[in-house]
Amino acid sequence: MGETITGTPDTNLAVGTFGCAKLALYADDYFNDWHGRFYSGTHKDTDFDVVDFAKTAGVTTFDPDLSSAVVVGDLFEMYPPDFTPEDFNSAINLAISMVEEEALQDKVDATLEVAASTYEYDIPTGFRYIDQVFQESGTANRYSPSANLIDVRHWRILHGTTPRLWFDDNYVSLTTGRNLRLVGQGVQAQLSLDADTCAILKSFIIYQAKANLHFSRVDEQGDAHFKKMIAAQTVADKERQHIGVAGRGKRVSF
Repeated sequence: MGETITGTPDTNLAVGTFGCAKLALYADDYFNDWHGRFYSGTHKDTDFDVVDFAKTAGVTTFDPDLSSAVVVGDLFEMYPPDFTPEDFNSAINLAISMVEEEALQDKVDATLEVAASTYEYDIPTGFRYIDQVFQESGTANRYSPSANLIDVRHWRILHGTTPRLWFDDNYVSLTTGRNLRLVGQGVQAQLSLDADTCAILKSFIIYQAKANLHFSRVDEQGDAHFKKMIAAQTVADKERQHIGVAGRGKRVSF
């Protein structure tokens, strides 16, 4: 997406400035209007815009001011004016959402506790499919496939605003106080923080996000952004062929 600079602040540390010897190689005003983000340290996950740059000591003045002064551990990255950190994040999350139903991920939850005379339960968030339901054994946190697996014929999912798990009380005996263990699949969560991780094929995410970014800047067919979008989309489409996890069990949400 163009030149990207990373570095470590080392001088002139304040709420709206920092110096970095690595940047002193560049001319005055070189980084004006660039966008930045602190990706590690006290101010991790904080975005900023460069309003002035001085070659001497690589002093960068940015906006908005922080609540406290920059420190040496505040590792940063900066990129040209074309795209903001928010643009990057949105493009990545759009790429994730485009294949979330193709890149299903294993999900397990054991937070539901059986209540007396209750045979319907709100399904914990995040499930797309549920394949197996276990009832906790007499020993806490122990679920035996042979003794505690509830027959798939005796439970189903009630669809609605809040999907619910229903058990047929003619065939299922639930014990008050025991937990239910749901085994199924969910989708990749959207990303917002630098520590967030993504399990979807990285090469697809990178090129699809790049295609999304350039598409957002296309003015007319054939311009520079259009050509870069096509190039990135071609690679993303090839990588997408390597993504594919079939749903298992009963569908929770649509």
